[in-house]
Amino acid sequence: MENGIKKAHEFVIDAHGNQKRKYIEAPYTLHLEETAQLLHEITDGSVDSDMYIAALLHDVVEDTDVKLQDVGREFGKRVMDLVEELTNDEEAKKKEGKKPYLSKKLNAMSKDAFLIKLCDRFSNVSGLENRAIPRDFVKWYIRETQYIIDNLNRNLDDTEKFILNKIAKMITYLKLDRNING
Repeated sequence: MENGIKKAHEFVIDAHGNQKRKYIEAPYTLHLEETAQLLHEITDGSVDSDMYIAALLHDVVEDTDVKLQDVGREFGKRVMDLVEELTNDEEAKKKEGKKPYLSKKLNAMSKDAFLIKLCDRFSNVSGLENRAIPRDFVKWYIRETQYIIDNLNRNLDDTEKFILNKIAKMITYLKLDRNING
């Protein structure tokens, strides 16, 4: 397990290179590491290594030159399938509109991909605490997240409810902290 995760970590560091988080200039890989760490925390370490690897790799196809086939060759079919589920189809997103597209996508995801996506979203929402991020962006991201949550149409287990509750609490905090209505 550890060797695969270490290999995935090295893979994303290499693939994402010097990419930085929008507005805050922190290494992008910190978000990927945080997503995998959140997955470990909320599941008490009960998921398999493919889940952690997919959490680390969740943005690699979307944000780098890495192809889905590269992921499959390096980490196997299950990881490739999870990463594929977590990767946005840019054409469909443009055609349908980002919020409806993401909402539909999350509702159709497998349980494993959905759990990783919730950890990803919580990492992103938590990162909005940084005061370097413009208030308008925070407001926009909160609205997008709230839309997605409000349009979830799937049976949720206790772990999923727990992370959704953490996201909702962070949204409430951000609205108060940044004086955002709605």
